[in-house]
This record gives sequence, C-alpha cells and structure tokens, in this order.
Amino acid sequence: MRIRFLLGWLLACCVASVLADTPALTVSTNNTPLDRKALEQIAQESFRRIGVDFKLVSLPSERSLVAANLGEVDGEGLRVGGLAGQYPNLVQVPERFVRISFVAFSKDATISLDNGWDSLKPYRIAFITGWKMFEANAGTARVVHKVDKPEQLFRMLDDDRVDLVLYTKADGIVLTRSLGLASIAPLSPSLKDVDMYLYLNKKHQALVPRLSQALRELKTDGTYNRILSTIY
Repeated sequence: MRIRFLLGWLLACCVASVLADTPALTVSTNNTPLDRKALEQIAQESFRRIGVDFKLVSLPSERSLVAANLGEVDGEGLRVGGLAGQYPNLVQVPERFVRISFVAFSKDATISLDNGWDSLKPYRIAFITGWKMFEANAGTARVVHKVDKPEQLFRMLDDDRVDLVLYTKADGIVLTRSLGLASIAPLSPSLKDVDMYLYLNKKHQALVPRLSQALRELKTDGTYNRILSTIY
C-alpha cells in the first residue's frame, strides 16, 4: 500500500512538473467577433505546434496595445503591420494571420470612395478608438467621432449623426443584420485590404521565428484554409 502511495505521489509530481514547465502566453485583443475567432483558432493551433499554451483575453483597443507594450500581457493582435515604432516593446510576428477589408458603411449608396482616404474629407465619420489605421488616415474628414463599441457606430449612422462609419466588412455586415439596420451597407471599393499580424512583447521574441514557421506549416498543410472556411 505504501509503495503504491509513493508511486502515485511521484507520478503526480512528475505531471505537475511537466505542466509547470509548459510555457503559457496570454494575448489581448479588441478584434471584431469574426476576426477574433480567426485569431483565436489560428493562434491556438500555431502555439500548440511549438509547445506553448495560448490564452486570449479582451481589452479595449488602445488599452490592449498599451498592456502588451508594458508586458502586462504577452502579446496583442490582430493589428496592421509596422506598429513596433510606436510601441517599441512589441515585436511583430512577420507571417500574416489574416487579410481584412476595411470599409466605410453608409445609408447613402451614392457616396463615392474612388479617391480612397481623401474621399472621406467632406463627411462626418466615426470609428473605434484605438484603430490605428483609421486614426492615421481618416483624420482629415470634416467631423471625426471615436467611440468604444461597434454598436455605437451603427446606431449613430442610423440616427443620421454621421454620414459614414469605418469598420471591417465581414463583421459589419453581420452586425448590421443583427441590429436590423437594413438601410446600412458597405460601400465599394474598400478603403484598404490589409494583412493583419500578431505582436509579442519583446521578452518573447525568441518565439517569433518558431511561431512564423508554425503559421507557414498551417498554410502548407491545409489547416489554415480549413479554419478560415468555418469562420468567414
């Protein structure tokens, strides 16, 4: 009996030791629901392949970046490339996670966006606080509103408080349908189709090449497309 007890105790200690030695990373996000699901599922599989546990948490957009930059969480995504200059403690994983269409939604289908960002200048617009691409490119619009939640954007548009709201195409279509806002639709062309990336705090930069390789393998063996086909 004593021998069995000792063997059980040793086995439990070994399991606990293995679990304790398994690295775990927490990544924060403020992505839209579909993009969040893509991040979570692709990251879970990629991190699993390099032997790292992965956890995704939600934070407001700007706070999410700041927390990752300060090391309060281990990483942040999905974001446009090139943010390391603004957030020096973040290292971009160079392999693309997803490609997203950023668009303007409106009740007026006659609005032309043929001049890209310059097309926004005559209009009252709104977008989510902390969305860096919109902050960098849409600031010359006649009136700019920043809000915390996507539902606020589309309610403002429905109430004619703004002319355009800037959001991601796939999630915007789903959201307007769920809110019953049949008069609101995305305009063409998109403002920009963008590759989106994961960032890790620099204390984990040794994982970056391994994670990039795992992502490439996902794309090569078909796992990547299978995941995205269930989301978008």
